Amino acid sequence: MKAAFKSLKSDLKAQVQQFTGSSSSGSFGGQQPLGPAVPPHKLSERDVFRFRKQRGVNLGSWFVLEKWITDEPYRNAAAPGRSDLDVAKGGNAKQIWEAHWDSWITEKDFQWLAQKGINTVRLPVGYYHMSNPLGHGYLDGTDFAGLGPVFDGAWHRILAAIQTAERHGLGVLIDLHAAPGKQNNDDHSGTSAPSPALFQRARNLEVTSHALRFLASAFRDVPNVVGIELLNEPANHGGLQGWYERTLAELRTVVGPGFPLVIGDAWDLNWYAQIVGKRDDVVVVDHHLYRCFTSEDHGATAWDHAGRCKAEYLHMLRDAKAKSGGHLMVGEWSAALNPASLPGDWNELRKMWCRGQLEMYEETTASWFFWTLKKKEGDHDGGWSFYEAVKCGIMPDWVGGKRGKPSNPHPPEDRKKHEAHQAFNGHSSYWSSHPPPTPPEHWRFGLGFEQGWDDAVLFAYFPSSGPAKSRSEVGYERGWVKGRAAEHAHERGPGPGIWEFEAGWAQGYAAAMRAIG
Repeated sequence: MKAAFKSLKSDLKAQVQQFTGSSSSGSFGGQQPLGPAVPPHKLSERDVFRFRKQRGVNLGSWFVLEKWITDEPYRNAAAPGRSDLDVAKGGNAKQIWEAHWDSWITEKDFQWLAQKGINTVRLPVGYYHMSNPLGHGYLDGTDFAGLGPVFDGAWHRILAAIQTAERHGLGVLIDLHAAPGKQNNDDHSGTSAPSPALFQRARNLEVTSHALRFLASAFRDVPNVVGIELLNEPANHGGLQGWYERTLAELRTVVGPGFPLVIGDAWDLNWYAQIVGKRDDVVVVDHHLYRCFTSEDHGATAWDHAGRCKAEYLHMLRDAKAKSGGHLMVGEWSAALNPASLPGDWNELRKMWCRGQLEMYEETTASWFFWTLKKKEGDHDGGWSFYEAVKCGIMPDWVGGKRGKPSNPHPPEDRKKHEAHQAFNGHSSYWSSHPPPTPPEHWRFGLGFEQGWDDAVLFAYFPSSGPAKSRSEVGYERGWVKGRAAEHAHERGPGPGIWEFEAGWAQGYAAAMRAIG
């Protein structure tokens, strides 16, 4: 496994050494606990991949199939012919799977995504895709028992996908889309069973835990793996919250507090946003926003839905952002609407809906992922296919924020000093006339301002492999700032005024972003 990533890690290590004069071992996104900062504030490539704002696309129906996206792999599937298990039990399953893996998404797709400003992909996988490295006995007692050989070729192709993404500057979010016994009612959870059974058998939970520990161990030091999503769209089972808490604690013995772990909100965003907001480690709540399935969705027009992107949908996400401390992801969304919502030119109406969502996600989320990259050949569905949405003008041709590195040199030092002086005087003046929450340590504010400014510059000017790549900016700000504050406390000593460092960081980052332009 280490050999599989040797070239990936060495190439990125060389880039970061050239830029910062340091290896990536000092970053706080990996396995080790937060350590001291080493002036002048070194930055690693995995810090950028994991903490930048992520604008992404889902690689749907690649490793975890969905028949409505592409039905070709189901041609020999066992009855009822709706899920990965049905395909695995059918004729010529191994050959069908491997042909699909090798053709559905290729390097050209990753290259094209980067050219459109996408900087991250979400990769749905099933627990059965790990049967080769973990041994076929790992599947015993699950629905896929005895089917391990069918998936022998999956794992090395997952590794290859991550390496291919890295070559084009793309991060990868690993999403456990199919868990043992399935975690929701849908066929895309691995089986065609009518109801979820994840929590009904101890063996299902045991294998899920095994799979997640394996993924965490395999990818904790791979720079462009930006995190692991524990479960996709779990049903809101009474045991889910407790399972999340136990599993997060278990995974933190494998990866450090700065490695992003993502939990699905089980369609209860308010509740799980609050849970995430109370944690000190980097845990992210994932909400999926679709408005095309329910009768209520059908009763609203595209104008209604787009208008709600500035009203109730926006208010919902703003509230979740505040409660989660900014650790909010919309892991799936699309331009799709029910035909009843489209009384006019479908593409123009879906364009309005899509652009309204994009504006909303840019304001409220640290990461978003369109579902999905493509549908089968000949299916020109601009509501669900990112390729078709771009082709039809539903989706902008560029979605990556600001393009490439800033054209101007780094902001001049005298501007930094001027901005820092003004901010420090304003901070000191305010707290001289208001009772501070702790004894004043305004010097920490000054150091925080400097760190925030430097971080904005480091992210914006970080090496990229081509001028078309989107410019990086901090996305998971709370997790990043907590890491910087821990470094500061280690270096300068703890104290009651750490909040002043964090306040200074926020002002310094904002000032530098204005200066960079």
